[in-house]
Amino acid sequence: MRKNYFLFALLLTASFVVNAQNTVEVDASAEIIGYANVFETPANGGAFVFGDNWGVPDLKSVVSPGDNTITLQPNFNTYGDGSDPFWVDQGTGEGNKLFEANTFVEDVSLAGEALTFNGGVQSNTLDPAYTIVAFIKVFNADFSVLKEETAALVAGQNFSVVFTDVAAEDVTVQYGFKVTGINANPADEGALGSVVVTDNVLSINDNNLLDVSVYPNPSGANWNVVISNDVISTIEIFNILGSQVSTMDVNDSRATINGEALSQGLYLARISTSTGQKTIKLIKE
Repeated sequence: MRKNYFLFALLLTASFVVNAQNTVEVDASAEIIGYANVFETPANGGAFVFGDNWGVPDLKSVVSPGDNTITLQPNFNTYGDGSDPFWVDQGTGEGNKLFEANTFVEDVSLAGEALTFNGGVQSNTLDPAYTIVAFIKVFNADFSVLKEETAALVAGQNFSVVFTDVAAEDVTVQYGFKVTGINANPADEGALGSVVVTDNVLSINDNNLLDVSVYPNPSGANWNVVISNDVISTIEIFNILGSQVSTMDVNDSRATINGEALSQGLYLARISTSTGQKTIKLIKE
């Protein structure tokens, strides 16, 4: 599963994502907004309680324009001294609400067109009791309709969120991150971990010293692969869902990928040699 997700994430980070007319990246110097949605805990029924603007620092998100990073953590701003029964279960001393912390950029100028949101995950030490995703949210004029696309955040990997469900009613676009889980005791801050995101990270699985060329690309049938400084051992092809659709043994510096049976769209070819791997994107016309 982890391999398939990695390939899926790489595939979506292509700058030529089908139908995507706008592309944005993580930018810590942008105007970043905070918003909280608060729910009862699952044990108390999980009902929505309220949503409201929330200071980004109070969400416990740390924005660092200097190195273009955003650090995202579970919210422990609401715990206070632990005496408020709304926020803290007085019997257990644990948080008493499910807190969804949204840290995002809002841009109405992006409405009406497809959008891709790219970035990379420097680290992810978040406690598994919490979930975190990158998102694109699109609202109508009165915020009564929400359309949302998300992507998981995996340490050392790039992510991409793609929104294509464009409609005339779209007015407001938000892109960013949300951390969801029980509001936390600030004494547990270190143990609960964090996620650090930036504009992109190099794939730890790619050997960038491998000199690979592919032509023609796009192609209606086959692709020629040439590596100038190594010998190809295998080539694996994956579709947009991260599923392997073909594999071939090569043992040469040249190979031809037969794509006649492939449908039109975007694919990923993982080229392996004795010294490493290189991942390339293929477009089937």
